[in-house]
Amino acid sequence: MIDNNYIPEWYRTPFQHMEYTLTRNQIHMDLLFENMNDVDEFISLGDDAQVNFYSNDSLAIVQISECDRSVIEIHGLLLHEAVHIWQRVKVLMGEQEPSKEFEAYSIQAIAQDLFDMYEQSEVNHGLDWKKTD
Repeated sequence: MIDNNYIPEWYRTPFQHMEYTLTRNQIHMDLLFENMNDVDEFISLGDDAQVNFYSNDSLAIVQISECDRSVIEIHGLLLHEAVHIWQRVKVLMGEQEPSKEFEAYSIQAIAQDLFDMYEQSEVNHGLDWKKTD
């Protein structure tokens, strides 16, 4: 369940080429735009998750709806959107063939940020959902 106190925060990609954030509903989208005429409809493509790019690809807004998916599936969706962010960053950097490790670490960093934002947006964000011994 979405925490009503969650406010999207901007994170930066490795090497600072783009900022990105996570939204969970239309209210979050509205918070990110100064001019309400510029606000896009939340999940305008009708999928459970999507990413939109703004300001000449310097901003990315990842959107994920409230859905009946497991945490593993949610992480899969967020990882998918992280790859799309990386694909744009790679173009912004002028990288034709980045090393496999550079690419893997970059996607990992973006995905981990999205996982963290998702956790922060959940009502139970104060609970540790990881298994411990």
